[in-house]
Amino acid sequence: MAYYRGKHTSRSTSNRRYSVKKRKKRRILIAILIALAIVLVVGGIWAFLRFHTFDSYKVKANLDIANSDERTNYVSFKGGYIKCAGDGITCFDKKGVIWAETFEMTQPLIDTCESYVAVADLKGSDIYIYNESGQVNRFSLSHPIVDIEVSEQGVVAAATNDGASNFIEVLDKEGKELITAKSVFSSSGYLMDITLSEDGSTLAAAFVYVSEGTLESKVVFYDFKGEGEISGGFNQYSDTLVTNVEFLNPSTVCAVGDNAITIYKVKSKPEIAYEELGLPYEIQSVFFDTNRVGMIVEEENSDTSYTVKVFNASGKELADFGIDFPYNHVAFSGRNVMLHSVNDCEIYSFAGIRKFAYSFDERIEALLPCGSGRDYIYATANNTEFIRIK
Repeated sequence: MAYYRGKHTSRSTSNRRYSVKKRKKRRILIAILIALAIVLVVGGIWAFLRFHTFDSYKVKANLDIANSDERTNYVSFKGGYIKCAGDGITCFDKKGVIWAETFEMTQPLIDTCESYVAVADLKGSDIYIYNESGQVNRFSLSHPIVDIEVSEQGVVAAATNDGASNFIEVLDKEGKELITAKSVFSSSGYLMDITLSEDGSTLAAAFVYVSEGTLESKVVFYDFKGEGEISGGFNQYSDTLVTNVEFLNPSTVCAVGDNAITIYKVKSKPEIAYEELGLPYEIQSVFFDTNRVGMIVEEENSDTSYTVKVFNASGKELADFGIDFPYNHVAFSGRNVMLHSVNDCEIYSFAGIRKFAYSFDERIEALLPCGSGRDYIYATANNTEFIRIK
């Protein structure tokens, strides 16, 4: 009897072990199937986003904001958007207008950084400072303004020119003068562009001048932490017109000319991280995004009218593809490049796949990427629509 009970106990233990192994195998199989399903879903989404094309759109919201002024600029700001035109400025989101103010400007200049917006009129003297609640301050400068930049603290750098000298005037949001740099810049040539770091501590400026009958350019870095000292100057741009300088991130500045690109790393002293001079093509348009610079170029012996090139903040090429689209505006839209003309729009992935092509019925006054990679603001003369391409 005892012997029988012992065999029975051994068989039960064996069955339990078999049952445990079976459950483990089942769990492993289920985990593998779930992992495969996740891979398939993610892969499907990736393939959809990479290869799927769109040819229409739906309206998600419609605002009664007119846009008949050709001087209008649209920029993203604090979860909403800013429309700045010759007759005033409007802050809005999908729900409607948050605040608005009227003014009269011939050619508005606008810059945003974090919680602040700076607006000025080209060749004017007034600077307007705004935040998400509306106007913070308005103050005037002594010389005509040619460019403005604002930092995350509301510090404004204004490039001004009195016809004989260039000035860089740096003021806080209350209008208090922090630095005026005339002695440094007055003999540097014609000031083309400036860019200010987010913390307001460093400024880069591009100048063009004539040396022995040859057009040359210079990029100068200015350190506002060091009582207005030049931290670096670069004049290797022989026979090149450098027209754009831009902070791609807090430690990287990109300078682009008609046939040159330089990426500077800004540490204690600025230094060249990547450079291509005397490029075998002519740069037609330049557009920037965080950590990226894009260019539309014309190449000889190309099968297309234009070539789109995109580089990251280290100079690595991210995109290189041809297009035949007669654009008048170009911008980044996520990992895509959006171009539009008067009525037509095309969007390309970095791989050169045309993701979207559409002819709008009304003239495109502005087309601004917003939200996900498929959401845009479409501004016409009569209203402003939030749309999703489909």
